[in-house]
Amino acid sequence: MHHSARRLLLPLVAVAVASLLAATATAAYHGGVTVTHETCSTTKWNYGSPYGNNVGELLSTLSGAGSAAPVDNWWFRTATVGSVSGLAMCFADSDATWCRKCLTFLISKYLPYKCDHSRNASVVTSGGCVVRYADAPFFGSASGVDSDELVVVSSTHPTYDAAAMREARRALLSQLAETAGEEALRFATGSQGYMVRHGGSQVMYGMAQCTRDLPASECTACLLDLLAVMYKDVSVTNNTEASVMGFSCYLTYQIDDPIYIDRMAPPLSPAPAPLPVPAVTTPTGSSSAAPPPVAKMTTVLIAALAAVTLLVSAIAV
Repeated sequence: MHHSARRLLLPLVAVAVASLLAATATAAYHGGVTVTHETCSTTKWNYGSPYGNNVGELLSTLSGAGSAAPVDNWWFRTATVGSVSGLAMCFADSDATWCRKCLTFLISKYLPYKCDHSRNASVVTSGGCVVRYADAPFFGSASGVDSDELVVVSSTHPTYDAAAMREARRALLSQLAETAGEEALRFATGSQGYMVRHGGSQVMYGMAQCTRDLPASECTACLLDLLAVMYKDVSVTNNTEASVMGFSCYLTYQIDDPIYIDRMAPPLSPAPAPLPVPAVTTPTGSSSAAPPPVAKMTTVLIAALAAVTLLVSAIAV
């Protein structure tokens, strides 16, 4: 190829590469919040329509725009404006500052960009918040947990003892799923120590959370579905930490690293698992020494003393 042709192609290649990188960055990173999943309906509302105005009012209410209200209990909000219902919530392991930043970005920038004029939309971010709205009531019903409706994030570090870790995860997270469903805040956190090969020990910390519109049974079922995903997804199965996030519930765990919840005391480490106490066994071919025959010896001594007394009495006579 002639040098002149190469010089003509170089700018075109540079433009193509720059466009590809820009598209990748736009898809993966927005204003500091990693947006990992959204669903938007193909049915649209018209600009200036009553429905569109209701969506705008609803989203403003959910974001708390212009409000100085504190971020209490992870900012769970529900609202209905006209025929539009919606909710917003931050995950409990997001602090108050990040919670507001996350919700503001999703509502004011991301949804208008990705779900422009959609009558129904849901978005969840690995940054720690979820927003939903729809043209029909959905409160009280969990969204689906299909793979295309979930965010799965995990470490790249496999655990030291996979079998022990999986058993600890099953026990801890299934218990947290039950507990979260029973709590008014639809939230639970806890930890569990477990033994690993060669006598070591580790601590697993976990957290379970649902949107607070869900009844107890619906919340627990949603979380157990996420736990099942952890056993099916190869990127999660044996890793030291993972999170699965849906539009209605969130389940996470990590090993030897406490999960800090905003405005809650740091979690206490559980007591280490007790070491097994060796059983006392009798060597084969031997028997335990019998206890001394105290009662028999006492009887013999009394009889002997009585005989001596009789003998002395007889001699004296």
